Amino acid sequence: MGTFALMATPAQLLNAIASATGVPLPTLVDIDRKLVKGELRTKGGRGLSAAHMTALDAARLLTAILASPQANKSVEAVERYGQTHPDKTRSSDTSFGAVKLDDLAGLRARHSFVDALEALIASASSGSLAKLINNPKENWAPHIEVFAFTRATRGRIRIAGLPKGLTVSLEYVSAPGDGKSLSAKKTGRKRGTLAEETAGDLEQSRRVTEQTILAIAKLLAGESQHDRA
Repeated sequence: MGTFALMATPAQLLNAIASATGVPLPTLVDIDRKLVKGELRTKGGRGLSAAHMTALDAARLLTAILASPQANKSVEAVERYGQTHPDKTRSSDTSFGAVKLDDLAGLRARHSFVDALEALIASASSGSLAKLINNPKENWAPHIEVFAFTRATRGRIRIAGLPKGLTVSLEYVSAPGDGKSLSAKKTGRKRGTLAEETAGDLEQSRRVTEQTILAIAKLLAGESQHDRA
């Protein structure tokens, strides 16, 4: 899918996410540096030449926060969730098209958790989700949940309280035979099996809600409007 380009600096994005999630800013800065080094974040210079963040940058950063147990696992987490696909057996029957979220309905059939999170952020910023939220006739406040495991690879993106009481929920799992991660391809190192990745009885999952998604969307929408003025 295409990249949604939106005008916000890395510092603005990190501060917005720190404020919404409560994750300490130094932790986010560390994660961001890991993504830059892993070539998973838009790069630029300083001042007027600073990088302009995209919805994909925001989606990758959120994925790293949700799916990595430590900052040094950020790149691996983004790569894992970038290789997922929807699990139709666990996802809801309601489609995004049925609730007039056309840009989200345009996701290709084999899209990943990261693709969907990118589209969700862009839609909440300046797309069909933003129009639905701002439509006074609908009088609608979204209930959004974005959920991921830190070691196992399973995620969920859920939007509830939609018009007519509908809910759209998509579950994501590892694509069968996904092979090596991007970094493993570069180094020749094989990924562990799912059993190795989830060894032990303790598993952790993390979740953010509309509070975080809409905070990012507001930042990116505000920057886009300022750029057009």
